[in-house]
Amino acid sequence: MEVTYKNEIFTLGKRERKIESEAPAVRVKMINGDTKVIGMMAPKTQVMITLPCIKAYNNELHNILTEYSSKILVYIVTKSNDDNLKKIKEEYSIEDGFISNDFKDFSLKFGVNMSDELIAKSIFIIDKEGLIKYKEIPSNIETSFDLEKFKTTLLEVVNFKQKGHTHENWMGV
Repeated sequence: MEVTYKNEIFTLGKRERKIESEAPAVRVKMINGDTKVIGMMAPKTQVMITLPCIKAYNNELHNILTEYSSKILVYIVTKSNDDNLKKIKEEYSIEDGFISNDFKDFSLKFGVNMSDELIAKSIFIIDKEGLIKYKEIPSNIETSFDLEKFKTTLLEVVNFKQKGHTHENWMGV
């Protein structure tokens, strides 16, 4: 896949992640110093957002994430410097343990690496089982996310009820 930034075309890293495929586990250092392994099975749905510049984080995206905050874990991976991170973190009250500017390994494993210095803009929704349920990578970094489609998919994923062998089904209740 190719992504455009400032009239230059970049071919994304070798790994293209597909919907319904297993998300890779990635070790990421957060800005609070903690190292987390994210992207695999988790107790909540995970939302992975990559932003070349954290300033692209906006009210509309924040409102969607806040609406589902009790059911999701949000990780923001960016290339931004500490000053910009601090401003956005404070403006939106985002916890340090969910923001990282350690983007290199994440971008390579999720297929959003543009170069050693640049990461593509993307959103991934990963269900509790570790499967990628939604992926959006705009073809131009300056293009906004399709937040309606993202919100619709997020609603479906967080409200999905696992079917299969349950005690009630087995007993014929």
